[in-house]
Amino acid sequence: MSADDHQDEPRAAHRFSVDDARAKAQEALKKSEFILSRAYGLFKDPKGEWAQIRDEITTVPKILIGYVAPLAAIPPVCSVIGAYAFGMRIGESVVRPPLAEVLISGVVTWIVSIALVGLLGLLINAIAPQFDADKNDLAAQKIAAYSLTPAFLSGVFSLWPPLWWLSLFALAAMVFLMYRGLPILMKSPDDRALAYAATVTVAGMVGAIVLFSLASCVS
Repeated sequence: MSADDHQDEPRAAHRFSVDDARAKAQEALKKSEFILSRAYGLFKDPKGEWAQIRDEITTVPKILIGYVAPLAAIPPVCSVIGAYAFGMRIGESVVRPPLAEVLISGVVTWIVSIALVGLLGLLINAIAPQFDADKNDLAAQKIAAYSLTPAFLSGVFSLWPPLWWLSLFALAAMVFLMYRGLPILMKSPDDRALAYAATVTVAGMVGAIVLFSLASCVS
């Protein structure tokens, strides 16, 4: 092997690493554009967007990893930034927790959030017959994942802790989206959809309290 070949090897490796980084960046950009486009569609035209979601060919793992995981990272990341930048109010004083503690808490919150969406999909499917709806594992997971879009996006309010209460509007939006999506994906009667969505929401809130309480003990 010539000296030129030896010199070309680092250049080739560098070129491949740059190309890989560029490809990953483009993939991340496409994913973020898809998430934003989906969120916009759900708010602008819920019925049309749910019909499109119903017809999409995908799998439960793809939904949880490709859509839920990036979105679920928004609240903990913003909470970490907000807590470390502005501190946490305890009584009359403002304290900044150790960075390692905040990071660990954020990772645990992220994992629990993804698990919660998965469990919510199982719940939606399990109680479907009680509301005269069809059981469908994939459709139920789609409802769980895409209905929670407002809740995850509202995590940006955690950047400034005093704005946390604005997340309550996301809860109302979540119930509305679920209410509009259940008749399309789970084929529930229109007059049972609201009760179906309310039941899932209440059960999801209870499950979230339990899971996050357990997660706080771990972190």
